[in-house]
Amino acid sequence: MFFTRSKVLTGLVTFSMAAAVMSAPVKAMGYSARLDAAADLNPITGNVITPGNAQAELVADAVLSIVGPGQKINVKKDSSEKKAVIDAATEKSSLKQEEKIELAVAAPNVYLNIHTDASLGSEVIGKLYSNDVAKILQDNGGDWVKIKSGSLVGYVLGEYLVKGDEAELLSELVKKNVAVVDNSENEVKVHKNKSEKNVIMTVSQGEQIEVRENMEEENDGWIEVATENGKGYVKMEDVSVTDSYPVAETAEEQQERIENATVKDIADDAQKKADKASEVAQAAAQKAEEAASLVEKEDAEPTKAEEKAAVTALAVAEKAQTAADNTKVTAETAKEEMLNHGAETGQAVADFALQFVGNPYVWGGSSLTHGTDCSGFTMAVYSNFGVGLPHYDASQRGYGIGIDSISDARPGDLICFYGHVGIYIGDGMMVHASNARDGIKISKADYRPIAAIRRIFY
Repeated sequence: MFFTRSKVLTGLVTFSMAAAVMSAPVKAMGYSARLDAAADLNPITGNVITPGNAQAELVADAVLSIVGPGQKINVKKDSSEKKAVIDAATEKSSLKQEEKIELAVAAPNVYLNIHTDASLGSEVIGKLYSNDVAKILQDNGGDWVKIKSGSLVGYVLGEYLVKGDEAELLSELVKKNVAVVDNSENEVKVHKNKSEKNVIMTVSQGEQIEVRENMEEENDGWIEVATENGKGYVKMEDVSVTDSYPVAETAEEQQERIENATVKDIADDAQKKADKASEVAQAAAQKAEEAASLVEKEDAEPTKAEEKAAVTALAVAEKAQTAADNTKVTAETAKEEMLNHGAETGQAVADFALQFVGNPYVWGGSSLTHGTDCSGFTMAVYSNFGVGLPHYDASQRGYGIGIDSISDARPGDLICFYGHVGIYIGDGMMVHASNARDGIKISKADYRPIAAIRRIFY
């Protein structure tokens, strides 16, 4: 049985593609494409090519480059020639194998500590959260796995990692496209629309901004990106679009985040992670459904590759849903802590305000003893606690955080109406500067339709 380079190439298109996947996984073809390629036969061995026998793919690819165009080897009769070629190919492919990047995806209940050594007693240098991606540097099948994620290299407990084919698929779902600024001389402008006008922000060299939609197909020179103020556009010539994975947070980054964040910031960040995990879970469930439909088709028997893909997709969907459930619990806990934070200060605000009941109402005033109007009253009370509110009830509705209903209100919250404002004191009641006749008084908090409830201390 003879093979020429041209003949081998006919059946080995996927081999060089597989080698590219090994050496540059960030630019690799999609998971489904790799599974499609796995249905091909290896003309050297006669085996079905699967993601699990990548070494055979690399050997076969190496055989092509060693045999050379138009040359032949007799793999049946000339065993010495066969052995020499295969040995050389194996050595060459092993070099490529060393370049293979194996990804892992974190699947902890809350977070996974990264240690300096393979010991729980060693220093914690960072954390992996649900769906964070890492590169496996060493995995001997024991409890600990050496990984690199972001700028960190350390050890984590392997039981909380998704690995292998499942990690490949899951990493595809959690990644996002980002535009990286190439222009080293000037900051890149982000525009409100596809025009040189209406600049909404600037981005410096090396900084990333999330891509909402790659406009390259429209060939108009613009890329749609996501900003804090909504969508924007950058010129395609100023950036490079690449894949970005969520990675570990260093201990220093965590400390800085916590020190500079309010409880609301922490709750908002937890909710964003929960929302992203939910999106990933939905995408994984759709992948699992699509893979299952190929296995269950009536007109043909499923291939082994299709069956394996279905099993992998189902496992990923289950893990993604677990991550979504865990991050949802974390977000709910953070929100509860936010809502409970500052309760003592809020009660102190209410107690302070109550001592002025009976004092006069004066339109335009802000004296708690000589006369004040409604917004002057709340402004003066809160000024004693270091909070500057404007002397206008409608503007005060923009301060603090919103509370959904009066049943969730607590002492110290602002009860805002259209054209009026007061301070909640508990038990469905509030204190407010009512009018010239009644002055500062206590009333039912819902005596008229409520426009908003705002919590200042949170």
